[in-house]
Order: sequence, then structure tokens, then C-alpha cells
Amino acid sequence: MKNEEASHKTISALLAIARKHFTEYGFFDVSLEKIAEEGNVTRGAIYHHFKNKQGLFTAVLECVQKEISLLIENEAMKSDDPWEQLILGCVGFVKGANAKENKRILLIDAPAALGWSTWRRADRKNSMNVLLEHIKTLNARGYLYNDVDVALMTCSISGALNELALNLSRNQTIDCDTKFLTIITRLVDGFKAP
Repeated sequence: MKNEEASHKTISALLAIARKHFTEYGFFDVSLEKIAEEGNVTRGAIYHHFKNKQGLFTAVLECVQKEISLLIENEAMKSDDPWEQLILGCVGFVKGANAKENKRILLIDAPAALGWSTWRRADRKNSMNVLLEHIKTLNARGYLYNDVDVALMTCSISGALNELALNLSRNQTIDCDTKFLTIITRLVDGFKAP
């Protein structure tokens, strides 16, 4: 049990250090030697736990994705109305994706370092899955037009949110709280039954 605890502690520490480095320097300029040095471990320990730099980055991305999924749920829970929860959760995604500690990892480096299909798989497993489950609930409660396919609706909204998040990362002058709330509301209202 002590070995498992020590291993978990080492992994957690390395993930925190790596996240800081990937955020500050970007995937391609991060040195595993510096992460190992800061974590007081050998480079071999990083390879043991994560296989390689890409494996370490993937683990960091998974942490970022899980945090954003939690943020989405927390933002959505600010309302009791299921439709407003959808809108607030979408805004939460855009905000979370653009947080200083997430933006470079999630929006800039992940697609380039891991490849588009791996990045999409991580997105589907986390943020997109939260969205899909909520849309299924909305559909079951009669909020959507009868002819709306929940999987296609999820893909449409997820794709739009990723584009909005990418746009915000390039254009910091956009007021996320007002303009994105308006845009997202109008986007999702197209699926809402009268």
C-alpha cells in the first residue's frame, strides 16, 4: 500500500509540475529533464509513469478536460431551469477552455501535439459527454423539437463552442459574459420547441 501511495503522490506532483510547464512554455518547448528536476525524480520515473512526453501531456490534458467538465456542471447548476442550465454550461465551457491554465494546453497544443482524432476523443469523453447527457434529458422532458437528433445537436453545439473558444483565445477583447451568453442563447434556442 505504501508503494501505491508513493506512486500516486509522485504522479500527482509530476502532473502539477508538467501542467505548469505546458501552460508556460507549450508542448514543443517543454523539457522532461526540467520537469524531472523540479519533481525531484529521474527522467526514467517520468517514462515509467507516462511512457513519454506525449503520454505526460495526454494525462495533463485529461486533468484539464475533467476540470472543465466540473466547471460546466457547476455553472449549469446556477439555475434550476434545465434550458438555462444548457446555456450556462455552454458559457462555462468557453470560459473554462480559455482560463489561463487551460487555454494553451486544450486549444492550441493538444490538437497539434496529439493529433486531431486523439484531441476529439478526449473532448467526446469529457465536455461533449456532459453536453450529450444534458441534451438527452432535455429531449426526454419535451424541450426539443420532435425531429431533433440529440447526437447531431450535441455535435453542432460542441463544434460551435470549440470555435467560439478558439475565437476568444485569439480575441481577448470579447466580453465573454454578455456577447457569448447572447450568441449561445440564440444558437441553442433554434433547437427549442415552442
